[in-house]
Amino acid sequence: MQVVFQITSGEQEVQLAMLGQLHNLLQQAAATETRIVVEVVVHGQAWNLLLKEGNPLAEKVQSLQDRAVKFLICRNTLNSRQLQITQMLPLTGEVPAGIFHLISRQQEGWAYIRC
Repeated sequence: MQVVFQITSGEQEVQLAMLGQLHNLLQQAAATETRIVVEVVVHGQAWNLLLKEGNPLAEKVQSLQDRAVKFLICRNTLNSRQLQITQMLPLTGEVPAGIFHLISRQQEGWAYIRC
C-alpha cells in the first residue's frame, strides 16, 4: 500500500488532525501486518509544520519520521518564503514542485489524501 498526503494549511489544528490520521493509519497497518509506504507533501502555508526552531509539533513529526513517514517540502514553497532546507527538521526531504509530485504519485497508483 502506498499513500501520499497533501497538506497546505498552516493552522496547527489542521496539522494536528493530519498527524493523528497518520498515526492511526500506521497503527492499523501494523495491526493488519500491511506493508505501507507513506509520504507527506508539505507546501503552501504548511511549511511551518517542518520548521526546526519554534515548532510545537516537531516531536510529533519526528516520531512519525522514525516510523518511516517521509515528509517532503516543496522547493517552490521554500523559495517563496526565502527559507532553506537546513531550517527544516532533520530527515525532511525536498521535491521541486509539490503539486507535480502529487500528480506523479497519483499516476503511479498511490492513494491520495488531502488534509
